Amino acid sequence: MDLGALLGALRSVTPDVGGSRERSLILPQKMGDLEKPEFLKGMREKIQELKELKEMLDRGSINREDYSPMRIEILSRF
Repeated sequence: MDLGALLGALRSVTPDVGGSRERSLILPQKMGDLEKPEFLKGMREKIQELKELKEMLDRGSINREDYSPMRIEILSRF
């Protein structure tokens, strides 16, 4: 899966991830990182965690106030 597909999957899970602050959390620090399998693996893991978090929100297991900081924490992991 390439970066475009990963970003598309990310937007489908959390469409409100468009802000510049959050975008800087998603994009690699260096363009060369896009070639690294560990970067793409990390992106896939973030997407899976965000899917699970969104499902918890949709089920009512967590509220919006809990969801937002948890989402930022997941996005900010390297």
